[in-house]
Parts: sequence; C-alpha cells; structure tokens
Amino acid sequence: MAVISAVQYNHFMISTAQIDGLYSAIPTSQAQYDSLSNSALSRGIDRYTSADYDGAVTEFRRVIGLSSFSDNAAKAYDYMAQAYLLEGNTEAAIKTYQESIKSYPARAAFYTSLGDIYYKQGQLSEAEAEYKAAINIDSESTDSRYGLGQVYLNSERVDEAEAQFKKVVRLSPESSIGYYGLGQTYRKMGNYSDALTQLDKAVSLDRNFADGYLEQGYTYADMGDLDNASSLVNTLSDNGSSLAVTLSKYIYTNAAPQISLVYSTNGFNASLGPDTPVASLDSSLTEIQTSKAFTIRFGFTKDMDPVSIRNPFNWGISRATGTNAGGAYNWGMPASATDVIVPPLPTSVVYHPESFSADVTFQITQNSEGDGTIDPSHIMFRFCGIDTYGKAMNSKADEYSGISEIV
Repeated sequence: MAVISAVQYNHFMISTAQIDGLYSAIPTSQAQYDSLSNSALSRGIDRYTSADYDGAVTEFRRVIGLSSFSDNAAKAYDYMAQAYLLEGNTEAAIKTYQESIKSYPARAAFYTSLGDIYYKQGQLSEAEAEYKAAINIDSESTDSRYGLGQVYLNSERVDEAEAQFKKVVRLSPESSIGYYGLGQTYRKMGNYSDALTQLDKAVSLDRNFADGYLEQGYTYADMGDLDNASSLVNTLSDNGSSLAVTLSKYIYTNAAPQISLVYSTNGFNASLGPDTPVASLDSSLTEIQTSKAFTIRFGFTKDMDPVSIRNPFNWGISRATGTNAGGAYNWGMPASATDVIVPPLPTSVVYHPESFSADVTFQITQNSEGDGTIDPSHIMFRFCGIDTYGKAMNSKADEYSGISEIV
C-alpha cells in the first residue's frame, strides 16, 4: 500500500477545500436561483435605461435561464423584446414575444404586444389574430380591443371598429383612447360632427393628447374649416409637439386651391367699363380685323397640376352674367352692336411651378368696321382644374373679372 507523505496530504486537503467552495457557490435551491435572477433583471433594466441594449439582452437571457416561467422571466421577455425594437431589430422582437407566449400562454399582454408590432409593420391579419387571442384570455383588455379596432379601421371595416371602440369606452370611460378611436372612425365615415364630439372628449380627458389634437385638425381640414384646423396647429406647437408640422402639411395638401392674384402682363386693362373702344387696348387694333394676343397671369395658393393648368379646356372666358359677383356684362344692358366677342378658350397657357402661377393668353379681334367695343371689366375668366394633390378648385375663388376681382 502506497504511503502518502505529509506534503502530499496537505496538498490534497487544500484541493478538496477549494472544490467544496466551488460547489457551495452553485445554487442548490429555487430561492437561490430567484435571487440570482433578481440581480440579473436589475442589471438588465439598468443597462436598458442606459441604452446598452445588447448588454441588457444578455442579462435578460440570463434571467430566463435562471428562473424560467417566473415573474422575473416574464418581465425579462418583455424588456428584451422592447430592447430589440429600440435597436430596430423587429424580427428578433417578434421571435421574443413568440417565445414568451410559449412559456406564458395565458398572459394576454404578450399577445397584445405582438399584435402591436404586427400592426405597425402593416401586417393587419397577423395583428388581428394576436389581438383576438388576447381578448379570448382577457375580454376586458382595453389595449387589445383598441388595437383590434385600429386593425378594423385600417381594413375599412368601420362598423366593426366602431363596436370595438365603444367597448373600450364602456370598459374605461376615463381613458381618452376609446373616444379617440371613435373620433377616427366617424371621420372616416364622413360624420364630422360626431367625430369632433368624441375627439373633444378625448382631449378633455388628456390635455396633452397630441394625437387627439392632430385628429381634430384633420377633421376640420376635411370639413374645409381651415381656420379651426390652423388653430390646432398652434395648439400643437404651443405644446411642443412635432405633430404641428404634420398637421400643417395635411392642411396644405387638403386645402382647395384658390386664385390668389391676377394681373395683365401686356396691357389688358380689366378696370375699363362698357363701350371701351377695342383700339384703346392696343394701338395695333386700330386696323380692321386685326388681332392682338393679351396675357393675364394667374397666381394660385398652391402648386397646381401642370397638365391640368395647361389644358385650355379647363379654362373658360365669357361675359359675366347676373349670377356672377360684380354684375352682368355691360351692366346688364343689351350689348352694343359694335361689341366684339372674346373666344371662350385661351390660345395657350404656360405654367410657372416655381411661383404657382400661369400665363393665360387669349385674343381680341377688331371688327370689320374698325369701331369694335368691349366691356373689359366684365370679361370673366374661370379655372376648373386641380392642384398637384388632385384637389379641385375652391368654388369661392376660381373666377376673376376686373369688376369683381377674385370670386
């Protein structure tokens, strides 16, 4: 039998002590695992709030490994998915919530959060399925019903959207989101009065509800009430919301274009009244049956569609009638036999997109006796085209005559 020396024995004993220490550091109870997972969760949240998302994900993974199926692990899944979203890794966030649902199939919030991601990605059918799964677990989940309502709204299923938002209001009457969803729905239906009623409730419950003010602005703009829409731009701006710019652009895009200024570039004096000699407009018209091309520049409040502007059939030139502001041609008296007729269509139209203006050229021709007359102040010009966004002209500012100016 081999004999162990004292030195060997002492070395053996030290090694055994080290091994015992190592094993004593390994958790032997769930309480120890939970304690370690608490520490990892705390470290993960600290890194999450410090925007160290990679480090946070590492800690959250550690939490899940230490105490799978615990409340700590559920929190870790949620934080981890949100960290992926903040990194822009949507696919990893989706997979994380899918993992969490496998571990916690009865936790409605995970289905809702996954539905939110699908909704933002435009995957409406997938979002709908997740929201419905959440509602099957928790029928009083307002977040799930609100999300489902938004899916219906964006799928043009407005009646179903209305039903969901009404349930949100019933379940949480002190929350603004149900009223907001109803406001969106009624605006989409074209029921602007009811939309504003619901949106007023939404912002009264939350005075800092920027999306609510934005939706109010959209509604007023759709109604053509640009004054109230613009006042909401100021409200958003005063609240420091970037949505003020969004609303301003919407108002501009959806506002009906108007004629904003008119002037002749080559001598057509629209202030002259009845029985004005044609020859007084230009010396070239003293000769019989001579023609002169006159050009009037029209300015618009918006960028206009160039094809629409250049189409002569979208312009009309006529004698003002009693229905036009400023009275009728020749003040309603029978026109003189010497009065000349201006052709009803321009000979050419040139658009200047940099200044939102168009040069409209038309001809006036002297009669065969050389004594032609005209009432320039009651020659009516009208444009019935569209702007670059496809919006038709504002009927209150689509005509011009020298006497009535822009109407």
